Amino acid sequence: MRALKSFRFILLLASVTVGFWIVSRSKVEAQASSVDERIQSLVSQLTLEEKVSMLGGVDEFNTREIPRLGIPSIQMTDGPLGVRNGKQTAFPSGIAVGATFNPALAHEMGTAIADEARLIGKNMLLGPCVNISRNPFGGRNFESYGEDPFLTGQLAADYIKGIQGQNVLASVKHFAANDQEFERMTINVNVDTRALFEIHLPAFKAAIDAGVGTVMSAYNRINGDYATDNDFLQTHVLRKMWGFKGFVVSDWGATHDTMGPARHGLDLEMPSGEFLNDSL
Repeated sequence: MRALKSFRFILLLASVTVGFWIVSRSKVEAQASSVDERIQSLVSQLTLEEKVSMLGGVDEFNTREIPRLGIPSIQMTDGPLGVRNGKQTAFPSGIAVGATFNPALAHEMGTAIADEARLIGKNMLLGPCVNISRNPFGGRNFESYGEDPFLTGQLAADYIKGIQGQNVLASVKHFAANDQEFERMTINVNVDTRALFEIHLPAFKAAIDAGVGTVMSAYNRINGDYATDNDFLQTHVLRKMWGFKGFVVSDWGATHDTMGPARHGLDLEMPSGEFLNDSL
């Protein structure tokens, strides 16, 4: 079973919660091997039960910590237009940023949002949103950068670099073809391969090339399979074609069963582990 053999999420969690804390940014390359050794050491000490427990969140925005090994939780916050928690800056909508055609501005925005996230102890931001505005009634069109796949990818890449340059994980979303609100939790989007690769996926590929740490699976189905259980997208495209090394997190409540997501590329179920903890 993929989820029990690779523990990609466990490795990423260890790298975030250990690597970001014990290695200064100026010494990351010099100490990379020691960080990898520390990660492997932590993973080897985790019990099977602990590993499986880390595949599901424990509350709305946090992953499970393992106190006996000093592994804290990843603490998340919405984006992508500013930190959701408390009184924080309300940044311009994504569609407004798209209208600037200015990747440098997107980078500056990502940096500023990440700074605010760090100030309140958050180390993962749920953004950017790169879904293409294909439906005028798409309820989240304001979060994304518009209808052009190339522009969206360029802006998202710089936004991600701004966020992760501050040691905050970015999560590009919603993978994929999530561009309408009608029956958003169950709608089946029938889309051919050419449309996927020419319209819906280029911005996600740009995010992977920019080094994004996490990808968020969408609510909808794509050609019959839920995004969280979509082997073509999460395994074939994301892992095999694009070489993604990070972890895949579900949109909140987007996981519908245990074995499909476990076998087909989902690493973290949020906000709980209803399907990927005890059931797995």
